[in-house]
Amino acid sequence: MKSLFNHFEILEDPRDIRGKKHELINILIMTIYGILCGYTDFTNLADFLKVHEDYFITLLNLENGTPSHDTLSNVFSIVDSKKFMNIFIEWIKEIVSSKGLHLSIDGKAIKSARDKINGGNTPYIVSAFLSDIGISVGQVKVDDKSNEITAIPELLDLIDIKDKIITIDAIGTQEDIVNKIVNLKGNYILKVKNNQKDLRDDIKTYFDLGLKRDDVNIAIAETDWEKDHGRYEKRKYYLSYETNCIHDDKKWKTVKAIGRIDVTREENGERKTTKHYYILSESFNLDTFITITRQHWNIECSLHWRLDVIMDEDHSRNRIGNSIENLSTIRKIVFNLAKLDKSMGEKLTLKQKMTRYTSDFKNIEKLIFNVITYI
Repeated sequence: MKSLFNHFEILEDPRDIRGKKHELINILIMTIYGILCGYTDFTNLADFLKVHEDYFITLLNLENGTPSHDTLSNVFSIVDSKKFMNIFIEWIKEIVSSKGLHLSIDGKAIKSARDKINGGNTPYIVSAFLSDIGISVGQVKVDDKSNEITAIPELLDLIDIKDKIITIDAIGTQEDIVNKIVNLKGNYILKVKNNQKDLRDDIKTYFDLGLKRDDVNIAIAETDWEKDHGRYEKRKYYLSYETNCIHDDKKWKTVKAIGRIDVTREENGERKTTKHYYILSESFNLDTFITITRQHWNIECSLHWRLDVIMDEDHSRNRIGNSIENLSTIRKIVFNLAKLDKSMGEKLTLKQKMTRYTSDFKNIEKLIFNVITYI
């Protein structure tokens, strides 16, 4: 195994060698330091580096001091984002190896990087997250003239999904996407909404009729009432391996099971039930169906929420060239480093760890220059 420094020092530097004052790997390392210490834009990052210039000169053997705001902006705009992401994927693959069963995929807007001049497009990053161990494993930026449906297959081609269970919100329930998942030796549990109305109606009708006649082919489980954000919630799960109800069986030939989840919420004395429908690529048991569907939104609360609240990603305005993708990759490197870091104890939050990184740079040096073997 290699350290993070050794992994990323091979990233190709696209700059002309003439006039170059800082090695690319040194810029990446200093940026990781800055983001681990809570600095989220190039202006404040450059100022942070300047304040600690003596430390970085000694650590990285710098000959020209720390980089300016303009240097940081230029470098991250021209570095090949796809090559950067490929190295990221290889780095994290070596660490987690074959661990992790459940791969959640979801898109996230970077709202402040919206280009108000050129059509008002808000950049979207589609990320893959190992929900059962809490690690980011890859991402792609949604093309300005496209959407998540075209970005998801590109992400699936980048990462290793063999033997993983893929979950995506209903936007990912597309014929091409489910076939690609299975062709790449993965599995899926996907929600079905009105974007696939015929499929949804087939599943809905099956469960409505089957439950009326107490069909023995429907497995059922129910949770107790749980308190969640001031409201009470309970769930009832239904699973069946009878897929003959799907009329377009050629389009959905990979479906091996269907499911329904009834979510009942009670708030301020009012009770409401919402029904959700699913397709599954394998005859998973009911426990797996329950676990995977509940874990899916870990990508939202464990990754996206922390990127926004702790790393302030939603207010990032850097959008020149490849800056959006490259800075998003850096933030995910930082997220993974902090997540993997057990050297300060098991119970510290990400915010608490970042406070300790700021107070003692030795904690960051271990993450970057030592081999991580925590998983």
